Order: sequence, then structure tokens, then C-alpha cells
Amino acid sequence: MIGTVRVAESELYKVLFELAQAIAGHGDLESLCSNLAYSLRRVVSFDSLGLVLPNPASGLLQLRVVTEAPKEDEAYTEWPADSSSALGWVWEKQEPLILSLPDSEGRWPKLSTLLLEHGIHSVVTVPLTNGNHRVGILGFGSLAPSSPDHDTIAFLRRVASEVAVTVDSYLTRQELLRERDRLEVLFDITGVLISTLSLEALLKAISDQLRRVVHHDVAVLTVLDKETGELRMRGLRTPGEMDWEPKTDCGSPDGLPAGEALRTGEPVVFNHVDFERFPSPLYREGYDAGFVTGCSIPLLTRNGPRGTLELGRTGGEPFTAQDVRLLVQAGRQVAIALENSVAYSELAALKDKLATENLYLEGELHSDRNFGNMIGESPAFQSALKSIQIVAPTDATVLVSGETGTGKELVARCLHDLSARSKHSFIKVNCAAIPAGLLESELFGHEKGSFTGAVAQKMGRFELAHGGTLFLDEVGEIPLELQSKLLRAIQEQEFERLGGTRTIQVDVRFVAATNRDLKEMVDEGKFRSDLYYRLHVFPLLVPPLRERREDIPLLARYFIQKYSQRLKRNIERIPASTMAALAAYDWPGNIRELQNVIERSVILTTGTEFRLAIPEVASAQAVHGSGHSHRAAPAERDEILRALKAAGGRVSGPDGAAARLGVNRTTLQSRMKRLKIGREFH
Repeated sequence: MIGTVRVAESELYKVLFELAQAIAGHGDLESLCSNLAYSLRRVVSFDSLGLVLPNPASGLLQLRVVTEAPKEDEAYTEWPADSSSALGWVWEKQEPLILSLPDSEGRWPKLSTLLLEHGIHSVVTVPLTNGNHRVGILGFGSLAPSSPDHDTIAFLRRVASEVAVTVDSYLTRQELLRERDRLEVLFDITGVLISTLSLEALLKAISDQLRRVVHHDVAVLTVLDKETGELRMRGLRTPGEMDWEPKTDCGSPDGLPAGEALRTGEPVVFNHVDFERFPSPLYREGYDAGFVTGCSIPLLTRNGPRGTLELGRTGGEPFTAQDVRLLVQAGRQVAIALENSVAYSELAALKDKLATENLYLEGELHSDRNFGNMIGESPAFQSALKSIQIVAPTDATVLVSGETGTGKELVARCLHDLSARSKHSFIKVNCAAIPAGLLESELFGHEKGSFTGAVAQKMGRFELAHGGTLFLDEVGEIPLELQSKLLRAIQEQEFERLGGTRTIQVDVRFVAATNRDLKEMVDEGKFRSDLYYRLHVFPLLVPPLRERREDIPLLARYFIQKYSQRLKRNIERIPASTMAALAAYDWPGNIRELQNVIERSVILTTGTEFRLAIPEVASAQAVHGSGHSHRAAPAERDEILRALKAAGGRVSGPDGAAARLGVNRTTLQSRMKRLKIGREFH
């Protein structure tokens, strides 16, 4: 039971002085309470002592230390800081409270039940106050019912005033240490941001530093795309044991904490799940992954919001005001670093672009197989180039389609050069240039005596390409009877030589090219559908030159430089009218035709000024302003209409209008579009 004070009034001050010495200078609350309980038992009898302190994060009163409690009961319990709870009543009224259990008044049944479960039948709680500053509550529990007298309560209040000073000093010291740690983290983050420009490395370093003072299970760095308004995830870090991979890394910020943070420019903290406030599916995805609390910090610069820094926790521990203040300070530094990183990337891209252009203009390209030979800045070309860069590092089969002369072989070589197979062979097979009877032997090889003239064993192109890339040019010309064997070789990476029985295993990456419509050939029964779909894993369309006219000046300068050096011509100037004529011409033969025209013109140029030697190209200058080709538009329109009428409106096929006019289907369709020949004609 909580007994009466066992010393005379004259000795109280001596006892209090000894207590003050016993509790002073402790480095943690547990040892402080343990020493306090040991010293107090000389004066007052009780069975357990508890220390209750306010939790700044939740605003609740938290049971921080309990002496003489079972190990499993050390979990901290929280209570409302108002009169709805017994401890809240003491905190609010700043008066002692004596509870004899069971509570006859039934005012606080939850606390009564909890205490009785642990055998506590009486409790005395006194407020801890340092001057006018509320610090916490000190509680004394007894296994037997008791009712301490007035002198005991008065003594415990005096003890509480001494404890309040010590606890308040301890908490102040701890807060100062935390503030020191926060400042150190900010200082260290500054050092990280100075030395790191990669956004992924940036997030890892920031997360590692912040985690020293702000616990989190996930950190995400997002970048705002100012053109689309979408947020793009540029970094995801789960420093603990979490392994979370969002379904998408880009989307609208609407319905997300990040969206609210960007809109208001203020940090957004969510300490419980709120689907009404944040209806985005991505928010629910994070909840399903286990994240229930989080903080979104807007990254603001003088140029506006750049993105957000997101932290999340799987536990219900809320982000405190101190956490948010630190994150806002860190966010200011991260915003500057993010803007610098984006600017650095843009400058690097511009530097590369200028360096590449300089190489083109100075004629320093040393190989036709060099990736830099893919010259162009037009949207159509850049789209094709981006596709090349995406698929090249993979082993996916690529089907390159485009008109004759567009550079399909160069694309295939780039796919090889940018892949992990670049140190191995690039083997080309022109399926249209090899007679049908010899194509099988050329592809798969043959054994000695397998047919007339096979006087020795021959290795096929498949074997030669082992470890590298096999380029099947004009794949639409492969005979139908050979397509099944080709399909098996591509799918299984194995085959037999002509006349042989031994299965040969290879490791080959396949790139095919065609200027024909393979899907139409499948519909006509001229090409196997299973082979078509096997080749059509990653289709890549090379645009014709007429659809990338802005690239013609770049290509022309490159070819003029190349052939003037090769042919030892001193060409110093290209007239603007000549360049206009080159850009106005339709180039039915595409880059190959342009290259041939430039080479011929360089040969015939005698002075320092480049002269176009092809009259039909030069004449295109006269109609350059209208955007039409060198042919008179009315005459060309009539010619196409007559061909369409004779072909019954059919564009492609052996009897189609394109065949009648002697042009490719895509070329005819482009001219029809330019001349506004509608669908009713084909």
C-alpha cells in the first residue's frame, strides 16, 4: 500500500536534498526513475512508479517509464490530454489524483481495467511542473488498496517539483542534442548536394542522411514536367526491408499528397489513411504496400516548383512538427540541387549536340558504320533514333521497314554497335541478291556433296553470326518454302546444314529489313504469318527523306564535305538557293539518291562554290516556296488519278497504282496526301 511518510517534519528537507542528489545527472529516464524509486522507498511505501510525458507528435500523454513492471508490459500506452482520461485530468487540472480500484465512480474504466489486470489496486498521480511549464505526471501504484494522508500527498508534490526540474532539464538537453543532430544532417546534406549530380545517387545520399534523425521506410524524389504537368518519379529508395515497386513512374499529381504540396507550396503531412482527401490510385497502391503515414515536401525554386521529396512510414508513428521543419529545410537544399542537376543534364545534352554537329560540319566522321553517321534533328528522325537506343541493348528481334534508300542497313548496324554484341560479328544477308536456290546454303551452310558443286563443307551465315547479329535484308524476298526452316532457326536458335544431320546451336540476335508490306504479303499468302509475327517483335519504321526535309541541309553538308575531301575538291561555299532546291525535291530514292546526286555534283564542281549538276533537282528551287516537288502539281495529280482508276482504286499489289507508276506504295501514298487525293480514290 501507499503508506504515510516515515520521517519527522524536521528531516523532510534532508530527505528532499538526498532525493535531489539521487535523481540529478542521469543520462536517461529509466535510470532516473529507478534511482528515484529506490530512494523514495525509504520514506514512502509503494510497488511501482510510472513517468508520463506528453508526446509532441500525437498530442497525447505517453507512459514512458514504469518500474517493477513485467517485461512484456513495457509497451508505451497513450492517453488523451484532457479530462476524458484520469491522467488527462491531472495534466489539465494540475492537481493530484488518488484512485482506489475498482473505481467506484466509474469515471475512467479503461485505466481501471488496465491497472487491475496488473494487480494494481491503488494509484496516486501528481503533476510535474517546473515553474509555469507543464512537464509530465508522476504516478505511484500499490498492489493493495490504500488511501494516503494529506502529509504524504504534500510530500509527493514536493518530490514531484524536484523531479520536474530534472526531467525538464533532461528533455531540454535531449532536444538540444536532436537539434544538433538535425543541423549536422543539414550540413552533411549540403556536402552531398555539392558533390552529387545524379538524381538517383542524390536521393540515396539524402535518404541516408535524413534517416539519422527522421525515420522512414521509403523515400521518393519526383520531378515535375512543366510541359505535361505530370510528376515523374526520378528515384525510389526503400532503406529498410521493404521492396516496393510502383506500377508506374509517371502520372498526374492530382489526388496525391504531392499534388496538394505543389499546389499550396506547403508541406503535406498525413498521419492516417485518408482516401477522401487523396483519391489517386497511386495513393491506394502505397497504402496496399503498407505505408500509412507520410510527408510530402514541395521542392520550390525561384523558377517555380520542381518536384517533391516524399517520405513514408509503414508504422503509425506520425511525423512531428520538428520532423517537418527539418524536411522543409532539407527540401530547400534539394530543390537547388535538383534544379542544378536538371540544368547540368540539359547542358550536357546541348554540349553533346553541338559536338556532334561540329563533327558533321568539319567532316571528322571516320566510318560509314559510325553511330554518328545517323544525321538528323527532325522529329521523325529523332523518334526513330530513340527507338533504336531503347531496343539496341536488348536481344529483341527488330523489323526495320522503310522505302529503298532510307538507310535501313545503317539502322541495323547501329542496333548492333549499341548492343552488348558489338564486339562480335555483324553478318549481313541480302535475301534479294542471292538466287533462291542458293539462299538456303548461304544462310545455313552445306555439307560436302550435298548438291552438285558442293565440293567442300561450307559454314553458313548463321554460324558466322554466332555471338553477334544477323541482318536479313530484304527479308520479304525469302522463298515461301524456306521460311519454315528460317522460323525454326530464329525461334530455337538451332538448325542443320544443307545435307547434314547434326543440329548446330547458335546464339544470334536477328534484325530484319524490308521495303515491302509484309502484312499485306501475309494476307496474300506470300509470307508465313508465324514468321511475320516472330520478326515483328519490335517494328522500327525509318522515315523517307521527304518526311524529314529539315534534315536535308545537314545530310547535304555531310556528303559535300565527305566527297570533296575524297575527290580533293576545294568546296568552300554552298549557295542558299542550291540548299533550298535540295530541300524542295521529293527524293524518291531517299538518302541513297541524295548521296549519289551530291557525289556527282562534287565531281562536276570546278570552283570553290558547290554547283548542283542534276537539272531535275535544281529545278525544284523554282517551286520551293510552295512546298511542292519539282513536278507540276496538276500534271502529277492527273497521272496518279489515271493510275488509280486503271487499278480499280487499289494502291498496292502487282496491279496497283503504285506498281503502274513504278514507285513504292508509301511514296505514292505520300504524294496522294500532299496532293489531297482523298480516300474515295483508293
